[in-house]
Amino acid sequence: MKRVVVAIAMFLFAFSANSVKAQDSTSQFFKGKWEFFVKGTPNGDVTLPVRFDVIEGNLKGYFFSPDTKSEVKMDTVFLVNEKISMAFNIMSYDVTLYVSKKDPDHAVGSLMEMFEVLATRRKEDEVKTSN
Repeated sequence: MKRVVVAIAMFLFAFSANSVKAQDSTSQFFKGKWEFFVKGTPNGDVTLPVRFDVIEGNLKGYFFSPDTKSEVKMDTVFLVNEKISMAFNIMSYDVTLYVSKKDPDHAVGSLMEMFEVLATRRKEDEVKTSN
């Protein structure tokens, strides 16, 4: 009986360690600067500059606010099944957005489950452009 309990405990430990590695990998993938292109909003197509950082093992997100013309911290950023979900207030709207990895420099997702989001990793030497 002890062997069964030990085997189950080892399995659960291995499973949880693998899960943490997957989250770390996803966090590292999104770390850095991105351009989120949102198609078909009521204000037309919108480009939103976004930045993610990993601080003490936690993913933090920031976006460039067209209202304040400055970088603003997102209210919520978390990982679920290798998908990054975030929530923040922009232009007096509370919005939720998620994206998942497409390839090494791109991610795809949705804003408010209504608008398609195409994300592109910004290279450090690129000139920032936004609408």
